[in-house]
Amino acid sequence: MHWIWGKVVSVASAMLWLACMGLRAGSLVLAATSPALAQPAPASIHADGSAGVSPVAYRVINLGMGAIATYPRINASGQVAFSLIHGDRTDGYFYDGNIVQEMGSLGGRTVYVNDLNDAGQVAGTSLNDAGVENAFVWSARGGMLDLRAAPSHGRSYGWAINNRGVVTGAMGDAAHPFRWSVASGVEDLGVTPGIPAPAAGRILNDAGLVAGVTTIDDEFTRTFVWTRSDGLIDIDTLGSAESSPVAVGAGGEVAGNRLASFDGGGERPFLWTRATGMLDLGTGRGSTASVIAMTPGLHIAGSIGYPDGRQRAMSWTRQGGMRELGTLGGRTSSARNVNTRGQIVGLAEDRLGATRAFVWSAAGGMLDLNRALRHAPPGLLLDQALAVSDNGAIVAGSNAGLVLLRPDRECMCGHTLGPLVLPAQAEAGVPLQALVSFVDGDRTGTRSVEWAWGDGSSGAARKIVEADGVGSTSASHSFSTPGVYAVTATVVGRDGRRTTVSQTVVVTGPAAPHGGTAPSSI
Repeated sequence: MHWIWGKVVSVASAMLWLACMGLRAGSLVLAATSPALAQPAPASIHADGSAGVSPVAYRVINLGMGAIATYPRINASGQVAFSLIHGDRTDGYFYDGNIVQEMGSLGGRTVYVNDLNDAGQVAGTSLNDAGVENAFVWSARGGMLDLRAAPSHGRSYGWAINNRGVVTGAMGDAAHPFRWSVASGVEDLGVTPGIPAPAAGRILNDAGLVAGVTTIDDEFTRTFVWTRSDGLIDIDTLGSAESSPVAVGAGGEVAGNRLASFDGGGERPFLWTRATGMLDLGTGRGSTASVIAMTPGLHIAGSIGYPDGRQRAMSWTRQGGMRELGTLGGRTSSARNVNTRGQIVGLAEDRLGATRAFVWSAAGGMLDLNRALRHAPPGLLLDQALAVSDNGAIVAGSNAGLVLLRPDRECMCGHTLGPLVLPAQAEAGVPLQALVSFVDGDRTGTRSVEWAWGDGSSGAARKIVEADGVGSTSASHSFSTPGVYAVTATVVGRDGRRTTVSQTVVVTGPAAPHGGTAPSSI
């Protein structure tokens, strides 16, 4: 159960609420999918996505396994912050360009990472030891700081952080928007008759303009902005039935999505400026459209929807207007992020109907990222691209978990693991065969591969086959009792770096006759 705006709701309701906050959670689950697939040849592409000579291919770095709780964030230098769900835990992680570290919590078992700035500071929400949600700011040097440490202050949520370290979100059981900085501490931005509680600051720019939502009649959201000089202002000058902000431009422009009416055909994108008020950006050739991301310079990425269910990724700029980005040969595509270089990433169907991660640019069009990998491990498949940095690094979902694609010709990346290849279902007492393949990106050599079967048994691989930096090892194990187990393989390099992949197996049938610890052949 989760607490949202003073209500206890089910996990399903919480996920629906997250979707309303801009998270299409159903598309974020990272599941280990198919076993080994042939890798297509790398495409010849520039770092900006355009075709031609001087190709840039991506090195792959494993970030972690699990279902994604919130969209991962990547900053201008390619650092990544993200949350992954593991059973009854949701953990926050930070990749500093070299290693992935767990961020810890405020005492509870849940950490939602919601934003990351260029200084490596993370804003989000963590449960404390009493199970209460608290906004936090985190850094590698300072750890996790509770922004509402006093128990009497109630719950709080940290939604966004700018490059000056200013955080916005919602605080208190009544849910007022807040602003926090080291200099000022927590400031209640208040409410007005036009902006009643519950309300939350959702996004902000480096100049300090906050955009957020207030909830009307316990159900419908409406967009506001806040500045030090003007306070809270309702910016829905189109009188929408519902509106919600997604991103703020460097000049204080706000992009988001609105419903013109509850029976008016669905979501539509808007752009608000002080000079023009709220402008409806239209739906292109479709019946609906939505914003998912925007750069400080007002390059919007999103999607266009059609009455027949098709969806197409789209780009919008002031100069070029709304533009469909196409697909990889299938019916649908959807954008997830855009950077200041004009690269848009997302997911698209290929001609066989399979979902693939893409990167798009005006010069190069849409490219399947699976065709742009350098020294990828056998069987690795990228199914969605979720974030792109200004330096061209891309966070993607794959059948080996969340990964980072770095456009480096020379990358001291350590080992990259492909997916675990093993059956999704096994029978108790019958040996289960498992295989993992990997690439040693910097040729340091492999020290060991450690297997853990999720039932308390583990061991090191007896034999590792490795040639020219590509290796693999296999193992077998018999489970003694039915259940659901997480099988894990950890590759340890000679430099001590550890890289892990895992997959769940469902074990059925009666308990094995020997009982106790099940035998392994590693």
